Amino acid sequence: MKPKTDVLIVGAGPTGLVLALWLHHQGVNVHIFDQAEAPAKDSRAIIVHARIIELYRQLGLAEDLLALGYKLPATNLWVHTQHKAHISLQDFGRKLTPYPFMLSAPQDDHERMLEKRLNDVGIHVERGSKLQGFVDHGSSITATLFREADGSSTTHEASYIVGCDGAHSAVRHAIGAKFEGETYKPLFYIADIEGKSDKHFNGEGNVVFTDDTFNLIVPYNKAGHARLVGIMAPDNDGHDRESPECEHEITFEDVRPRIMQVMDIDITKVNWFSTYRSHHRVADRFRSNRAFLVGDAAHIHSPVGGQGMNTGIMDSINLAWKLATVLRQTKMTEEAKHQLLESYESERRSFAMMIVKSTDTGFMTLTSKGFFPHILRNWLIPYLVPLLLRFDFTRTRIFRGASQLICNYRGSSLCETVHGTVQPGDRLPWVEINEVDNFSTLRDVCWQLHIYGNSLSQVDKWAHEMSVRVFTFHWDDQYAKAGLIKDAVYLLRPDQYIAGIFEGPSVEARLDEYFSTRGFYLDRD
Repeated sequence: MKPKTDVLIVGAGPTGLVLALWLHHQGVNVHIFDQAEAPAKDSRAIIVHARIIELYRQLGLAEDLLALGYKLPATNLWVHTQHKAHISLQDFGRKLTPYPFMLSAPQDDHERMLEKRLNDVGIHVERGSKLQGFVDHGSSITATLFREADGSSTTHEASYIVGCDGAHSAVRHAIGAKFEGETYKPLFYIADIEGKSDKHFNGEGNVVFTDDTFNLIVPYNKAGHARLVGIMAPDNDGHDRESPECEHEITFEDVRPRIMQVMDIDITKVNWFSTYRSHHRVADRFRSNRAFLVGDAAHIHSPVGGQGMNTGIMDSINLAWKLATVLRQTKMTEEAKHQLLESYESERRSFAMMIVKSTDTGFMTLTSKGFFPHILRNWLIPYLVPLLLRFDFTRTRIFRGASQLICNYRGSSLCETVHGTVQPGDRLPWVEINEVDNFSTLRDVCWQLHIYGNSLSQVDKWAHEMSVRVFTFHWDDQYAKAGLIKDAVYLLRPDQYIAGIFEGPSVEARLDEYFSTRGFYLDRD
């Protein structure tokens, strides 16, 4: 007998686990499996940005994540052994988000938190199973899973399949999507270390520029436990340690002398060490009928800015409500379902392209050789960046970009066309007045209405008939400063982005038109 499920999820990293949680929360039946026999035991991705924590509030995960993470208080810039700048990160995004900081949370801890929540709702990852292949029948898919432990195979029938299976995605290969981009030449090393140092193990981040290389230390906590990232440089005798044949020979002892030369640290324990080559690639499509690509299966980036995992999690949340909608609403036409699911690729691929471009620029700035890059790293960045960060405008711009608050879907087929500072497709601006913020309503995965000013009886009636929550906020000038319009009706998507902004008469008719022209409904079947 073939197991039947709504969505088959390939891969149980953060993107797969988030997708499973958000789908289950919306009443979708999921089956998730992973090739690994056990959850990962190394920290891998470590930075979680503000936008992810905001979205985690929907399922009550934000507080759990904050409890296991560490808020980075500051970062330091060094050139060789000389300290050049101290940059405070506390409340870096003040007035932008409830979480105006950068959170250090090791991926293995993060995954355990997500998987525990999944287990709590009765869903368990099938471990040790590999996707052998799948067939898309047009109206469903049939996938074959292979267990290496005993050589057995099982067949699963599902409505959709989602590849959350990383850079070597079997789902991506199966749909024939190209993975266009390049491999960076420098060889990275990465380590989970413990040690002592008043200068570099001080609970703060540290960036050390040395000639044409750099080292990055990101603390897990204040107790001398940190992530170390660096680049291998050629030996003094000219031997190219970056060559592929040397890649698997490198140990931590090979890089220790270089680390000790540029940093005053006493490394007492190395929990794990690995080398890798970074890539920047984006699949030429994120969807093929009933198959989707999410996270590293769809796009991979340089490690600059810690954007990869965060971008993948946002992929999952974007896709989850769209899959839930087409699975739950039997009134939708096939064309309407197709258009809604198509919006996943159009919205997320364009953002992935932007992230790849920005992280590539940052990576080349940090690693390129030559006179100008040398001057940039050794003089301009250490002196100019701290100066610029004295200005609120610069701090806001940097935080919005790094934390992914900047992500928007303007021009999407799911957006009404409106001009202004805040537009459909934007993240709803966060405003806090007297310790009460407008994001406090965003604690479920659903459509809702926000009104900043006076509510309208006809809108309240429409919302009641459609079982849509409507929240009215007493007008304050702070809303105007954030770009919100007095008395306008803001229609918010289940992923907290603005779908439409409606003013003037007949708002309820225009709300009806928004949904009818897109062919999906608010009432549950």
